[in-house]
Amino acid sequence: MNFKKKTIEPDKNLRNIGPRIILLLDKLIFNLLAWNVLLRVFFFLNYLINPDLIFSGAKIFQISHERGFVLTGMASLVAGFSWLFEDVIFYKYLSRKGLGNLFIIRFFFIVIMLAFVLLLFTVYHYQSSFFSDISEYLILLKGFFLNRTTVYLFLIGIIISIGINFFKAIRQKVGYEKFFRIISGYYRKPKEENRIFIFIDLISSTHYAELLGHKKYSAFLQECFKHLGILEIKYRAMQYQIVGDEVVLSWSADKEKNFRYAVNFYYEFQALLSKKAGFFKKEYGVIPSFTASINAGKIMVAEVGTVKSEIAFHGDVLNTAARIQKQCKSYDRSLLVTDSFVEKFKPFSQGYKTEWVTHDPLTGKSKRVGVYAVFPENGNDFQSEKIKTKKKVSLTGC
Repeated sequence: MNFKKKTIEPDKNLRNIGPRIILLLDKLIFNLLAWNVLLRVFFFLNYLINPDLIFSGAKIFQISHERGFVLTGMASLVAGFSWLFEDVIFYKYLSRKGLGNLFIIRFFFIVIMLAFVLLLFTVYHYQSSFFSDISEYLILLKGFFLNRTTVYLFLIGIIISIGINFFKAIRQKVGYEKFFRIISGYYRKPKEENRIFIFIDLISSTHYAELLGHKKYSAFLQECFKHLGILEIKYRAMQYQIVGDEVVLSWSADKEKNFRYAVNFYYEFQALLSKKAGFFKKEYGVIPSFTASINAGKIMVAEVGTVKSEIAFHGDVLNTAARIQKQCKSYDRSLLVTDSFVEKFKPFSQGYKTEWVTHDPLTGKSKRVGVYAVFPENGNDFQSEKIKTKKKVSLTGC
């Protein structure tokens, strides 16, 4: 079978933008959209229930109806401050907090932030110049905090904040790709999908667990897997599950570039761990290394469970990938893939070597599975890349 390799070149639009920046921009855009939409919904409901607010209600309702930019400004300021403090400045601190503590911290933060934003707009509206007379300013301040409208706006802001934070927490737990399909009930009935799966497993995990003890071993695994989030954004991966020292990720097999993304994901993950080899040696006395397997094909997806439901993938594709991963040590290879994966990967394999290993008679399977090893052409020196396929080129000889 002859393949014509497709050209893959750096995406010019993303050449100088790292995955962390993309993730931050994604969070900023989400904050801006969520706050603007929800605040306008609340104000619209108020106008719907009491139309007189437009003409004889509190100043904020009259102004927001006459000047749409007021609501946009308020929502955008709150969203921007929220993003700046929660996702940029204090992100590392907040990421170490539990869900309950996180809600409490964000609650107090949103109260302070709303007070500042509302006060800013009040001063701007009622005074021609800032702080011209301290006594007038103190009167204004007292009136502001004792005003029923201010309390009402506080409550609206807190309700919106709780809703947004709850949405973020759920989305983080189930993943970006599955979130909307879960809440829409898409997987209530089993669906057939064409997907790629990669199983990444820690080498010598039993030895490390015994050597480090369960507490330190848990911290060790956390440190290993902390890079996954950034790589998931960069390579559009969906995290299926983490079981102990093994992580399973997935991509849609309908997008051809995902076959390369899957291989890139593994080798860049290994490269990131190698850069921190000194840290791991100093903190834990061991340097982690992982083996992996990749397979692609048709599987079934369904939402299972009643008390606690989750999305489950079923099919021979996963079973085969899991079994091949266990063969990495036997064949002294770090990444093994199936023949069905190689067939789609070869047109995008520049920079990699593909080597046939065996036709493995896996236990319980009547047919042998073709197993290949994939590794960088320059050995273990993986070069990170941002790739985007050009317009489609037909394959010859397929």
